[in-house]
Amino acid sequence: MTRGPLISADELNAVMAAPNVKVVDVRGTWASPARALPDDYDAGHIPGAAFLDWTRHFIAQDVAPGLAPIADEEEARASFAALGINEGDLVVLYDASSHMHAGRIWLAMRHWGFENVRVLNGGWANWKNLGMQVSTLSSVPETGDFVAKHVPGLKLDLEDFLTLQDGACVIDARGAANYAGNADDPRSGHIPGALNVPFSAMLDPDSGTFLDADVIVKVLDERAPGWASKPLIASCGSGYAATVVLLALAMIDKPGILFDGSFAVWKQDPDRPVAQSPAS
Repeated sequence: MTRGPLISADELNAVMAAPNVKVVDVRGTWASPARALPDDYDAGHIPGAAFLDWTRHFIAQDVAPGLAPIADEEEARASFAALGINEGDLVVLYDASSHMHAGRIWLAMRHWGFENVRVLNGGWANWKNLGMQVSTLSSVPETGDFVAKHVPGLKLDLEDFLTLQDGACVIDARGAANYAGNADDPRSGHIPGALNVPFSAMLDPDSGTFLDADVIVKVLDERAPGWASKPLIASCGSGYAATVVLLALAMIDKPGILFDGSFAVWKQDPDRPVAQSPAS
């Protein structure tokens, strides 16, 4: 099996029957209302996969999803247990939203000490397009015993972001229109100094899989000049699309940090500046 943050459909197909491989369906949507999609899971999923509601697991429960940070230690411990995750497991996450929901859980699990987690390259759509097995049998995990333990350096809250942003390359992973902003809405746009590298620029438009490592480097060179010589902070709307960029960075062994909450948190203070300009 190849190393890195991703696993291919063929690689997953070869190992998914092993008892220590836990496949997790993270399908969800940001369409109003933001929600998980259990009906999609019931209609068909990867055999043996358990369903994860991204609005309930690994996310703070006392804040609206658009502003909610990654869960605290107690909440994370409960999520690991509910998903049946044990020390020594391989966890494979997949979604149907260009890896952004799976990527968020990938980041959250690593933030709480679980390292052996991969994201299915191309997600649900690529799995189906390749003619891989599909099941409608639900999987209910036994209680897992993995003990959450904080790993620093994977995400930032607003206070830490304010401290580090001037010396970092801040990448905004949203699409060009959201990055540019709307002149009629002065609180739309982007964090001043952030460079626009849309998460979609990391993916092949036909298969939805990640581009090869050398192509990812070229995209970053074009869209974020100087990226390779600075600490990298990934941002987006609420901390989801940015994880697609973080997955791409992990593919090329370049660590990045998530600004948790991202622009949704940044724009909350009306005195905090917001930039509007054409996307790069």
